[in-house]
Amino acid sequence: MRKPIRTALVTAAAGALSSVGITAAGASPAPPQTIRPAAHLDTAGEFAPYVDMSNSAEGLLDTAITGHGVKTYTAAFTIGAGCDNIWGDTLPVGNDPYTDPEIAKAKAEGADVIISSGGASGEPLAFTCTDQSKIDAGYQKEITAYGTTSLDFDIEGAAVADTAGVARQMTAIKDLKAKNSGLTASVTLPVLPTGLTADGVNVLKAAKTAGVKLDNVNIMTMDYGQGTGTDMGAAAISAGKATLAQMQSVDSGYTYANLGITPMIGVNDDGSVFSLADAASVASWARGNGVGRMSYWSVSRDQACNAAAQPAAKSGTDTAPTGKAAASPVCSGVSQSPFAFTDALGKG
Repeated sequence: MRKPIRTALVTAAAGALSSVGITAAGASPAPPQTIRPAAHLDTAGEFAPYVDMSNSAEGLLDTAITGHGVKTYTAAFTIGAGCDNIWGDTLPVGNDPYTDPEIAKAKAEGADVIISSGGASGEPLAFTCTDQSKIDAGYQKEITAYGTTSLDFDIEGAAVADTAGVARQMTAIKDLKAKNSGLTASVTLPVLPTGLTADGVNVLKAAKTAGVKLDNVNIMTMDYGQGTGTDMGAAAISAGKATLAQMQSVDSGYTYANLGITPMIGVNDDGSVFSLADAASVASWARGNGVGRMSYWSVSRDQACNAAAQPAAKSGTDTAPTGKAAASPVCSGVSQSPFAFTDALGKG
């Protein structure tokens, strides 16, 4: 997924709109997509959409929590800078004047936070630092600073093939679980409709070697590189089924309760579109199979592209993965009502 960085976001968003052919303000949009909200996932699962913590979207997070029933969200992303653990905008974990108040406000509104590290343009601390004690301390600071009981590690790009970094990551998870009773840890991995890549399966094997059973293997059901015409709902379900089989080939104890599904709502970077109808079908399948986590990228994109969907930036720009057209960081690229994907994927 895309790493948030603060700078000239409005300019970046305008470029993204042009690159994917999204209807801009002043055009004549098609009627909004509407769909009856899906029921909550069953008691085995949770709904935890990603929130870009660096694009001035705190008002949208507030509304998702207070008006659309979001009780857990995934804050993205912290990254490693040598042996320092920082937010993707280069501000320090535990001392970020933008992100820290946002997390505190969401907590006051009753929402729990999962802190996610890594992303498409950054790496978790275990991949930029080789000192295990400093790695553990960096992640521990997230737990202490934000009162979280759940960490997510988004491992993609070069990191997913970095066997030494993956091993350090699994050691860190084992160490943190030993120190923090009740802590849960997930890994977020790239996927194809046919399942995880070989490198992704190796991440699961590394966890087993380290003596770690991951609480959740969260797959990014997005950007398959197949372009327009892909049935993104069917592809997500196919990816979920295949991934569970791969998980069970490594550890037979894994079930759907250990699986997470994370689509990119609306227009993806490869031009494919995850629609509201796709959201309904995936949510229904996930609920029926007891999938452990339903998410999406991201809350700040859960609105149509128009002037109101362009929040002013603090500083920074959101960048798409190399070689991909940039989908807008602040709107979905499809005609929809605000928070329609939040309702379809998670609200009863």
